Amino acid sequence: MAMPNTTEFINNVQREIDQLQDKIGTLQEKKSELDRQMTEVRAEIKRRADLLLVWEGKADVRPMVERKARERSRRGFTMNAVIVEILEQSDRHMSAHEILDELKKRNAEGTSKSPISSVRNALQILKKRGQVVSPAYGLVCLPGRENLIAGSGQAVKTIRRPGNAANPSA
Repeated sequence: MAMPNTTEFINNVQREIDQLQDKIGTLQEKKSELDRQMTEVRAEIKRRADLLLVWEGKADVRPMVERKARERSRRGFTMNAVIVEILEQSDRHMSAHEILDELKKRNAEGTSKSPISSVRNALQILKKRGQVVSPAYGLVCLPGRENLIAGSGQAVKTIRRPGNAANPSA
């Protein structure tokens, strides 16, 4: 039995690889077609189940309309992101009303009937996430800026009293 030469062997292996890749492509096309068909069958099952619920009087009759997923933000921003941006640009602690005033300047206060409630809710969410902290009652800032004196942009200086255990030289 004669051994095939190296180039012939390489060509045969390459041909087999190409055939297998073609088979993968064909199978992927069949899979996507089957996925599409399964989606259609599931939608038809849901329509018929809804029809059965309506027939039994367990559901109201409503038009079956496929709805697009709502975008997270219609105007290109979220209130949380704008509040963090406001606090980044601020050199002091801010109250919810001051943040709301800044949102109004930027025309980003939203469409709520009570915008101050929206700001407070957003601040609560940001606090839970650790994106803002409350160094004093009614004021918020970014983490790491807790030591700012309100309105000055300067850090708070610690004053040690004589006889304090932390300062034995006094």
